[in-house]
Amino acid sequence: MHYGLLSLIPPVLALFLALYTKNIMLALFTGIVSCSIIVNGWGFLPAIFDSYLMEGVGGNVDMFIYMFVFGAFIAAIKKGGGFAAFSDFAEKHFNTPKKSKFLTWLLSGIVVNQSLGTIGVGSIMRPITDRHKISREKLGYLLSTTAEPVTALVPITIYILFFGGMISSIVPGLNGQEEYVKAIPFNFFCIICLVVGLLTALEVIPDFGYMKKREKAARENGELIRPGSSPIETKELDEMQAPEGIKPDFLCFLLPFIAFFAGIIIIRIQTGMFSLGTPILVGFIVSIAYPIIRRYFKFSDVMDLLINGAKSMVPVCLILALAFGFGKSVAAVGFAAYIVEMTRSILTPAILPAVVFVICAVASYATGSLISACVILAPIAVTLAYSVDANLTLTIAALVGGSTFGDCSSPLSDIVIESAMGAGVDVMDLGKAQLLPRLILGVVTVALYLVFGMI
Repeated sequence: MHYGLLSLIPPVLALFLALYTKNIMLALFTGIVSCSIIVNGWGFLPAIFDSYLMEGVGGNVDMFIYMFVFGAFIAAIKKGGGFAAFSDFAEKHFNTPKKSKFLTWLLSGIVVNQSLGTIGVGSIMRPITDRHKISREKLGYLLSTTAEPVTALVPITIYILFFGGMISSIVPGLNGQEEYVKAIPFNFFCIICLVVGLLTALEVIPDFGYMKKREKAARENGELIRPGSSPIETKELDEMQAPEGIKPDFLCFLLPFIAFFAGIIIIRIQTGMFSLGTPILVGFIVSIAYPIIRRYFKFSDVMDLLINGAKSMVPVCLILALAFGFGKSVAAVGFAAYIVEMTRSILTPAILPAVVFVICAVASYATGSLISACVILAPIAVTLAYSVDANLTLTIAALVGGSTFGDCSSPLSDIVIESAMGAGVDVMDLGKAQLLPRLILGVVTVALYLVFGMI
């Protein structure tokens, strides 16, 4: 169901306000209100909270709990001197701007998790990249270019569960997870993202557009963030330091992350499910247990760590709550359904994957939500692939890649918001800096789907 041309108003209005006012919270809230007016008429006020914000937050309660525990996890590592130890290690072995950017790309990729790969790696690398006069926009770009694409390409993450389950529900009898794995080599956007991220970190690909301007300002004037911008601050974490006289201990950094990843692997093996809640709790326990045993801080400090760590996540959680609510409201107004209906008549087997990529990219960018775009578009795309005898594997790859495009590019999306938080940069500045490079990757991806669709 959609509301015709009215369905286009909320996402376009939200993007316009975000770009014009540079106030992401105002843009998201206005988008929700406009959706509610279109759908509910004069009864729009109750729906804003009850139907959109509550449903958006309610469907992601586990993520908010994870974020608060994650904040405490990072705070404990920093309090124990783990970040200082890692910084010393990085300064010794990754002591140039190029090497520090490569380390950012590497860490963001190997953690295979969006939140840890953006907020976590950003928090770790920010002091190091700052010393090398690398702009926060470049740091955020490396995080968003790597963390989510690698998650889409590695078949042990929430992606295979989400997309695999959706595919199986659309075509009973079809093994959705197997189809997802078959589509991975054809997820051109995510693959190109990782390669371009690496080449950008190694300074093989030069900066251009707004990114070039920001890098020049950082390098020549030490202007790491744009004057007058509003970066997402993590004051509680930034101000937290290890007690005086405590020598940085690399195990304070290493052991909690080992426990975290071990928890993910063990739960995956035992249950076949991908879980972050229990592993981050185990990691947090290790992050406080080891320093307490080594007497780096006392057990009485744990409550302050919990509170300050959770407080550091409040700004990003507020924005995420609005982003999730916006995703729900845009789904209710039928934005994606309207776009699909307008383009269905031009579809042929050869161009279907390319068209699916473009529609998913537009929908996910405008809504800031991979899930909102996929829930509407996946049943239509997969069904169309069957009905016009198109390549199902290519279509699924285009569906995943196109949805990832918007989710790691739009200033309205949770991934870009988390990347901005990790980098300590204004969300709108990050969105502006990475838009042109993303559009170029998108054009290349469409060309590849057109070529492979004709084979």
